[in-house]
Amino acid sequence: MWITDSTPVPCGMSRPTVQRSNMAGRADYCASHSRFFGGLRLCLVCTPTGMPILWALANPKLDEREVLAAMLEVDAELVARREGIMLRQGLRLEGV
Repeated sequence: MWITDSTPVPCGMSRPTVQRSNMAGRADYCASHSRFFGGLRLCLVCTPTGMPILWALANPKLDEREVLAAMLEVDAELVARREGIMLRQGLRLEGV
């Protein structure tokens, strides 16, 4: 089983800050659960023990499923070698 999830990588909390950032043009201003942020989204595919398998920095407005599909397509050989692999999104651990 592989676990997939994403987290915001803010480079600013206001539009003017985001526009002045070195990430301007790559980062975007987006809502994330309880706050707005300017930045990117780090998307990970990991083993259950936390070992990263795949990662990507994406526009935060993109759907996580689209980003995951693109990640798996880019490294299709890695996925093909693991026939029957199961993906689980957003495993939350108690106390973490």
